[in-house]
Amino acid sequence: MGAIGLSSWQIARGRYLQDWIADYQTGLGVTKTITLADGSKVTLDTNSAFNLEYTPTLRCLQLVSGEIYIETAPDNSGIQRPFVVDSQEGRVRALGTRFSVRQLLGNSQVTVFADAVEIQPSQAGLSKLTIKAGQTIQFSPERIDKVVNISADRPAWTQGILLADNMPLSEFLLQLNRYRHGYISCDPQIADLRIVGSFPLNDTDRILAMLAETLPVKISQPLPLWVKVLPA
Repeated sequence: MGAIGLSSWQIARGRYLQDWIADYQTGLGVTKTITLADGSKVTLDTNSAFNLEYTPTLRCLQLVSGEIYIETAPDNSGIQRPFVVDSQEGRVRALGTRFSVRQLLGNSQVTVFADAVEIQPSQAGLSKLTIKAGQTIQFSPERIDKVVNISADRPAWTQGILLADNMPLSEFLLQLNRYRHGYISCDPQIADLRIVGSFPLNDTDRILAMLAETLPVKISQPLPLWVKVLPA
């Protein structure tokens, strides 16, 4: 157990170091928009980081952690360099578009809001896949999952909203915890309760209170940074 704990600590320490030294990063509960030299705009979600490398032949963002939303601009260098985002699982190439890339554990998630992107997993020999506006997908180095249709115009978090569309309570709390200091636990008895609605991320305490008002749950806080959601 000690070895496992040390290993986990070293992995976490390495990740935080990568975030800290990245070209651009955000803290917990913070979002930020960066305008790049070519006019492209990148919005970072909470606890996100990326590195930037513009070369004479390529415009490249390396996603270190979290999620970024990109509004690409035409290359103003006159060379028409490709615009790509590299995640841990592969490369996403913009085809004149607005899209987001999220780094998950062992997977990358790509969502397209305008035009299209081309996905290339990192394992050699795998075919590329183009997905279009209104589609989202996850991929690993070895595979590309099934395309899922969406109706959003842009990520809800860029507008300060946590959006839930028939989301299980357990998943909703995991998403909420990304914007809040401490830890939120969910009792297994209520984990499958469904959430629908738009919730303002600037007041996570209010979101928890709203859950207690609309669902058969109660909120307990045994420690300052520990919130428990329990059956009412």
